[in-house]
Amino acid sequence: MARHVIQQVVKYGHWKHFTTAHDALNRAGGAVGLPAYRLFASQWGAMNEAFTEAEYEDAASIERITGAAMQDPATLSAFREMTSHLVEGSARDYVLVEEK
Repeated sequence: MARHVIQQVVKYGHWKHFTTAHDALNRAGGAVGLPAYRLFASQWGAMNEAFTEAEYEDAASIERITGAAMQDPATLSAFREMTSHLVEGSARDYVLVEEK
């Protein structure tokens, strides 16, 4: 199992727009095989910090599935809308692989 985690900072005053866009991305991505990404808000740390995460079979699946999804015009449009609410340069992208 691998987990795709994205840490991001939402622009002040954009939280509601960001969460709406996140939901729209989940709908568009789900239509082309992306798993739904869960959204978590940080209660401490950076202001307006959000974490999204989803589980995949393995690290290679993350690259394959997300790469294919970004070729879909609706998913790419939803992704661009969601990221328009982020502080530029704030996103950090992690692939966590379960240790056994």
